[in-house]
Amino acid sequence: MRNPVQDYLEHIVDQCGAAGGEVAAYIPELAAADPDRFALCLATVDGQVYEVGQAEHRFSIQSISKPFTYALGLHDQGLETVARKVDVEPSGDAFNEISLAPGSGRPKNPMINAGAITATSLVGGEDGQERFGRALDWFGAFAGRELEVDEAVYGSELATAHRNRAIAHMLREFEILEDDPEEVLARYVRQCSIAVDTRDLALMAATMANGGRQPRTGRQLLEAHLVEHVLSVMTTCGMYDAAGDWVSAVGMPAKSGVSGGIIGVLPGQVGVAVFSPRLDAHGNSARGVALFERMSRDMEMHLMHVSRGSRSALRSSYSLQTARSRTRWQGADEEVLDRVAGRARVYELHGDLLFSGAESVARTVVEDAPEVAVFDLTQVNEIAQVSRVTLLALRDRLREVGAEAVAVDPAGVFPDPDAGTELASPIFPDLASAVEWCERELIRAHCGPRPEPDPVEDHPLMRDLEASAAEAVRAAMTRRVVPDGETVLEAGGPFAGVHLIVRGRAEALGTGPDGQSVTLVTMGPGTSFGELALGTDGEQQTTIRAVEELELLVLTAEDLARLADEDPVVGVQVWRAIARDGYRVADRALRRGAIRAR
Repeated sequence: MRNPVQDYLEHIVDQCGAAGGEVAAYIPELAAADPDRFALCLATVDGQVYEVGQAEHRFSIQSISKPFTYALGLHDQGLETVARKVDVEPSGDAFNEISLAPGSGRPKNPMINAGAITATSLVGGEDGQERFGRALDWFGAFAGRELEVDEAVYGSELATAHRNRAIAHMLREFEILEDDPEEVLARYVRQCSIAVDTRDLALMAATMANGGRQPRTGRQLLEAHLVEHVLSVMTTCGMYDAAGDWVSAVGMPAKSGVSGGIIGVLPGQVGVAVFSPRLDAHGNSARGVALFERMSRDMEMHLMHVSRGSRSALRSSYSLQTARSRTRWQGADEEVLDRVAGRARVYELHGDLLFSGAESVARTVVEDAPEVAVFDLTQVNEIAQVSRVTLLALRDRLREVGAEAVAVDPAGVFPDPDAGTELASPIFPDLASAVEWCERELIRAHCGPRPEPDPVEDHPLMRDLEASAAEAVRAAMTRRVVPDGETVLEAGGPFAGVHLIVRGRAEALGTGPDGQSVTLVTMGPGTSFGELALGTDGEQQTTIRAVEELELLVLTAEDLARLADEDPVVGVQVWRAIARDGYRVADRALRRGAIRAR
């Protein structure tokens, strides 16, 4: 079954096709790049990666290296030391502007070249080789794999780095750089030449989104307060002189590079990376900007979007094998459910359902591949539009493979756009009725060709007896009719025998925490009640009431005693059958209680 998140990403890529622009021409190796290469990757904070296009094509990281080098400088030197060398104010200038503060000579921020060269000088190490080695390892730790330098890009870029060379020497003049500016420049150009693919960048961004913890390796690379600092600078300065337009239209921390990459970070949710070499007038990937604008609208990624924040939307999930309904089905149907109940699953959701939550739910359902999926929305507050689209697409994917999705939505937080048509999904006011519906559907789908079950002969009490014992039980049973609404057994009364339902429905009532009467289980033809009192010192623990006119066959306590006295062999068979059925019913109740307590 296809994941609807993958479908969505492929859809928006098709819609954000040609966006114009030209490849970077001032570096010969970049000028030779194929302008039509493309990739989009989205990585979640738990390490799931979605890919569209040539996600494994490698290219030089260029200026996307800047926030990670800045982060390493902060990690090594601390905020105060780094702040004395480079400011965090938006410059409003192009990325290669010679932009130093009057008097102090500090670069305005670490996302422009002057600030990035300064940040490179702040990486700790005994010499230039060790410092670059640490930076390369640092980048690789964020990506989750070892990275290498594209030597051809490095040579081409260093040979044409005249403007950056001028910036480096000016920084040395103002004593912002304390080392040889040529050595620092070489390291800066070398770090810009590290080869990455779009998948690497998405995971690097996801590490920032995950508070500095790499989603796949689990390594905590950067302290959380430093992550916040870096993301703040990326938000205001990461897109150079287009930063204002970016914050207004996209509204998320980001960084671009002239090779055609852009990364974006949605804290707590995802990291996104796009690669498309055609650049706009600001030096940012034209198609990448268009895709980020579209995703920000659809996914409500904008940092100013009012929301109660992101948390795991999937509270719990479990199969009907461990959480059956309160309905007792007759023997043959119970056998079907015992075999196939695991093919239906309940997904309990809660909180605000944002994109990351919907993605997690969709991924879980795709992996589970249930025959019936029940989405319990009882504790959901709000659902983002992209989450609505994702869940509806998930329903469509389920139907494509012959499965179905139903919802428990008492507050109507997720109105079905297909309501009133044959495409509408079943909606239930509570989980109990949804689970009962699922069980009925599983029975219908898997019972196979068979005669209509006999409510008496197919009951486990009768089915498991030898012929002579079954005949003796039939002869001993008394037929009884109980009107709708009348009490059959009262809680607190003595064991009154086994009551087998031939026709109609009954409910077992208990007392809830508030002292009010609650329905514990409903029973229909082919099921029985009364026998569980044998496991509670012969005292009836629940009240049994008819909810439709009942026709019963009753094997009283006296009848059971007489059968055992007259023929001990028959008596043993009957008691074993009662014990087996009672255990099965009690086991199901315990499982249901355990899942409710989670």
